[in-house]
Amino acid sequence: MTGRLLSPSAQHGRRAALGAAARAAAGGAAFLLTPWRALAQSVPPDGRLTFSIIRHGSVIGKETLTFQQQGDQLTVFVDVSIRVTLAMIPVYRLHHHETETWANGQILSFAATTVKNGAHFYAQGWRVGSQFMARGTARPTSYVAPPDALPTSQWNHAMLDGPMINTEDGKLMHPKVTNLGLSEVQLADGSAIRARHFHASGDLHFDTFFSDSWEWVGLSFPGPDGSVVTYQKV
Repeated sequence: MTGRLLSPSAQHGRRAALGAAARAAAGGAAFLLTPWRALAQSVPPDGRLTFSIIRHGSVIGKETLTFQQQGDQLTVFVDVSIRVTLAMIPVYRLHHHETETWANGQILSFAATTVKNGAHFYAQGWRVGSQFMARGTARPTSYVAPPDALPTSQWNHAMLDGPMINTEDGKLMHPKVTNLGLSEVQLADGSAIRARHFHASGDLHFDTFFSDSWEWVGLSFPGPDGSVVTYQKV
């Protein structure tokens, strides 16, 4: 999907041009011409993203991301709160907080804590020279992460391009990410937009969505009980 549209061979030039025109008519040509790997981080103009978290059609929580830019340094605060009830009795609770620090598009550090049904988890990452170190509940001994590994905070599309450090427990994940083109994603106000759709499979499962400007606009993933949890942008 991210390869060039036109064949270098004159024999296939007309067919490639027709294919490109068809994709343009469908609204997908710009998407196909822009590999996600080459693009910079997308920070919302107002410095804030908020999502309603939905399960079985009901709101069960909220995620808020706050962005603070000072010169070349970007700090991102992530707060998630989820509460699921059954017959008005809480059966699942989650609180997650993460702080990320970036400079010129490079991750400098992150620290995350999660409380899930009373159990405590953590994940940390920090840069030492050219290396990025990480650790967490799943891997309490510090390890050197691959150079292209990024935390699984979703807002940064560069995460899709390499290994991911789970921000709940510090585990290094290697999901397969598939570019599914353009899909329709629902927003919290009931409207829908067309967005870039990526599917992760393997040791991490989710579908994530980005706007034309690469702002994060949606997410879905299987819950612990097999139900589908979705994020709808407010």
